Amino acid sequence: MTLSKLVRVFLFTLALTPALLACKKDDDNTPSVDTAAEQQAIQQLLTDYGAALNASNAATVTTLFAQDGVFAAPGSPTATGQTQVRTAFDGLFSAVMLTLTFTPAQITVVNNNYAFATSTSSGTQFVKPSGPSSSVSFREQWVFVKEGGQWKIARYLFNSPQ
Repeated sequence: MTLSKLVRVFLFTLALTPALLACKKDDDNTPSVDTAAEQQAIQQLLTDYGAALNASNAATVTTLFAQDGVFAAPGSPTATGQTQVRTAFDGLFSAVMLTLTFTPAQITVVNNNYAFATSTSSGTQFVKPSGPSSSVSFREQWVFVKEGGQWKIARYLFNSPQ
């Protein structure tokens, strides 16, 4: 993916944020949101993602994405849908081993079905098969959607702050 395409995807995600924030609860039809419980569930999803990433487990990572989820990594084609997401993570894990810690900066629950978050991560990246190993840090943008009553990753974009 070219830098300009990545920037367009990132800008689209940012442009989507006000629309998500503008969603209003229909008092007659929509149950109230237990924001704290939903934030905790999303935090658990991020924890599960970090554990699967650090274990180089593409199968588990894929299950955390929505059916039409999007994974956009710098310098890589955008992966759309679980099949492409799986292929992208299989490729990633064949090239590097990551040990990252994710720190959510903000989790915003829009309603019962949509949320978004920002986070940072840092740790090490080991290039397979025999090195080198280097320190890495990233900043991430997440959009979440509920599928079958469970939070899933709808959109995940990241880049390096340096």
